[in-house]
Amino acid sequence: MNFIKLLAIGVLLIVVSGCATNAMTGRKQLALVSEKTVIERSDSMYMSLVDSYDKKGKISKDPEVNERVRTITNRLVHRAIEFRPETVAWNWQVNVIEDETPNAFCMPGGKMGVNTGLLEKIQPTDDELAQVMGHEISHALANHGAEKMSNQMLGQIIVGTVAVAAAASEGNNGRYNQNTQRAVQDMAVIGTAAFITLPNSRTAETEADKMGVEIAAQAGYDPAAAISIWEKMMAVTNQESRGDFWSTHPSPPNRIDAFKALQEPMQQIYAQSKLTYTADYKPSYNFVKMGIDPLANSSNVRVVNADGTTSSFAMPKIDSKPRVFYSAEFALFKEGKLELTCINCGLTNFMNNSTINEYIQKEDWRRLMQTLIKVNHKSDLSYYHLGLAAEGMGHKQAARVYFEKARELFHGQKFSCATAKMNKCRDMNIAELVENKLNNSDYALSEK
Repeated sequence: MNFIKLLAIGVLLIVVSGCATNAMTGRKQLALVSEKTVIERSDSMYMSLVDSYDKKGKISKDPEVNERVRTITNRLVHRAIEFRPETVAWNWQVNVIEDETPNAFCMPGGKMGVNTGLLEKIQPTDDELAQVMGHEISHALANHGAEKMSNQMLGQIIVGTVAVAAAASEGNNGRYNQNTQRAVQDMAVIGTAAFITLPNSRTAETEADKMGVEIAAQAGYDPAAAISIWEKMMAVTNQESRGDFWSTHPSPPNRIDAFKALQEPMQQIYAQSKLTYTADYKPSYNFVKMGIDPLANSSNVRVVNADGTTSSFAMPKIDSKPRVFYSAEFALFKEGKLELTCINCGLTNFMNNSTINEYIQKEDWRRLMQTLIKVNHKSDLSYYHLGLAAEGMGHKQAARVYFEKARELFHGQKFSCATAKMNKCRDMNIAELVENKLNNSDYALSEK
């Protein structure tokens, strides 16, 4: 029994130590595998895949189709990078593959593929194809590839642990037999799928849906196409059931409902972006390469002009302050209307103190905001930290509101860290810190 307990504790420690907060979603992800490792593997897999199709003459040479796909993905990648600026260093690449399966993908690191089956069977408009590729690009942005591999590893660890525990238990009782152990292993596999693999996969798909429709809207593609593309998908696949418990993806009807709920905020984004992406829009830079060679068509570096001269095009500057994906909470946050309401979350806040302080030290204002929203602890210290996050992200008026709320709670004492039993102020004088902020004549922040 002690041996079994030790195994269980070991698995628990692996899960706890292997979790990290994802800046794209604010959700804690299992991260037993580094993103760098997954990208290296994906690059190798992609080149093997494309090389295999190319040898069969299955990489599209249709200039019109290729240019259409490249134009759409280039606009999407430009906007995707604004949410995660470090991905500008990824070697983004796309190929159109002559395969009748209606599918598209984006591997970790930005390696993309679009099957002709998707283009021919579904016949998506540009807006609809942008929804599909925005979704796939979002998987890469949110590091879902590393999370998927980590969940698979965890599943294998759990199944192995259960098998060892079962063998040890039966061995001690003198009743060990292979059939019983196989049954126990099968149950472990089913349990892992039902409560770890499948729910996490559906969560990742839902996140990619939400992120993808916003990336597409920022790139000038109509969010209403997220609904129409899934209506077309349902017509082709006949998947009309809402049941998705045993599925890796949310059901199409449920996805359509979710997209309908997002239309109002996404249409507001689209209304602004389409002023940029007019009919005569030309990209100033090609983020996405196309071809079987990783360096193929690198026209984003140098272009040969008709007269034989060459022109260089510098990469457009990417704002170091990343964009934040829409959520109802973030919309309230940047307007100064977010309220922290939990009065019994002292322990949760205490457990997150080191994480909060780490984000402040690193000036990782996006993750700080996400953590404070999730913890939802009502206190002067939490509102002060919320003010720091708003300040760092460029929301001046919101920051002032949160600093003023921190001052109010400090003087009220009930929600002050000065009188708290667990979440102490340490060496911080909240009243003094807040007054310094509010009275600073240089308190001038640019709205993003």
